Amino acid sequence: MAPPIRTNLDARMGFIRNALEEFIRPVKQAYTMAINGLSTDTEVDSMDVQKKRMKAQQRSEDLSQELLLVLTLNQPLLQDLRIIACYLRGIDVIERLARHARDIANAQDSFRAFSKDSEIPGHFAESLTELGQKVFAILQQMEVCLLQQTELPSDLRDQWLSIQSLFEEISLSILEEQKSNVAGREGRLNLNLIARRFERSAYNLMRLADLWHHALENEWIHLESIE
Repeated sequence: MAPPIRTNLDARMGFIRNALEEFIRPVKQAYTMAINGLSTDTEVDSMDVQKKRMKAQQRSEDLSQELLLVLTLNQPLLQDLRIIACYLRGIDVIERLARHARDIANAQDSFRAFSKDSEIPGHFAESLTELGQKVFAILQQMEVCLLQQTELPSDLRDQWLSIQSLFEEISLSILEEQKSNVAGREGRLNLNLIARRFERSAYNLMRLADLWHHALENEWIHLESIE
């Protein structure tokens, strides 16, 4: 049997990977701004984070159209088809991280509005920053996988378990902290929201990792499952 025809497919896939990199860039920028706002003297610019999120949303829509064109014009088969399917589903997963970054930035603004000290207590800022950085590290690793078409990092599940452990530790600390130290009930809710958005970002990235493994190996895994 003759191999499938790849008329212009390689060139178009190269274009898609470049577009994917452009799409991920504002997501990473928004996420970085949301993380840095926790641990620096400069308050997060939530409006700028929102602009980055809107840019990511627009680029995700454009990229989706390009992927549909590849499906229509090039009719990819086998692994090529699985990779394109992963990209189509993964766009929504990654764009969701920009929404999470927006929510994290807004929660920081809300916390400061209710806090008499106008800043998140140091020990919470440090632990939440660590949590965000762990999530961002997975985002960077997944970007490399998608753009370079490489296998998943061998320690990805361990990273996920570490994020889960830190999230649970932070959540318990927030519950046990005196109301006066966390700007009362509203402040506590905002800190919980920040921690939860980081954890959900990580969960979504692990689902993306499942999809990517399937794209490469035609085998389903469930790295996000905690047993």
